[in-house]
Amino acid sequence: MCKDDVEIRASPTYADDARVGHFLHPGQVVVVDDRRMVNGSCFLHLADGRGWVFETKDRLLVMTEVQDFERGLWHYSVICEEDVETRISPTYSDDARTGVVLPSGDCIAVDERCTVANARFLKLADGRGWVFETKDRLLVMSEVRPKAQEARDFARGMWHYSVVCDDDVEIRAAPTYSDEARTGLTVHPGDCVAVDERCRVNATWFLRLADGRGWLFETKDSRRVMMQIH
Repeated sequence: MCKDDVEIRASPTYADDARVGHFLHPGQVVVVDDRRMVNGSCFLHLADGRGWVFETKDRLLVMTEVQDFERGLWHYSVICEEDVETRISPTYSDDARTGVVLPSGDCIAVDERCTVANARFLKLADGRGWVFETKDRLLVMSEVRPKAQEARDFARGMWHYSVVCDDDVEIRAAPTYSDEARTGLTVHPGDCVAVDERCRVNATWFLRLADGRGWLFETKDSRRVMMQIH
């Protein structure tokens, strides 16, 4: 939860001679398998065996427990009227502001979700930080889901496509051209991608990336964007 990297210790102590040279980073979520009180301070043992970190230091909160943690890939849209500034960690604190702002209507890819002190936070997949799902009872972020009823001529399998246009192509959260479904993630000219679903919506073929990042369009404005590799 703090702004600085936290160096892991070989034992539950603040002593510098126990430093191991490995760090945890602001906003990083880790699994802990042991908690130990030493001289009134709580130390946490990392389940992967790398060592110990302290919960607080000099009255500063360093680590906090999260609930309902999930790792995957989801897409969210900023639905409040105001811009939303990301945080370095899952917190409302102004001290954790990053300076990165998401405008109203923006769509983002999220790869981690968790609850801290009964509030749900979302981690941007592109590394720009964390955002809150609600604030002061106001819904700030809403999950974007594809509308299955829009799909026609649906197929599931495995194909490979190459980006054949000259520009970067922004991935959508759903099979649509809509700017509201933009994720901020892109593929680049010449990139080759794996596709595991294809569907046709209003005469346009959309391609779902097998890595779960979202959807691409095969054509746009009568221009070929993606070409299947045989």
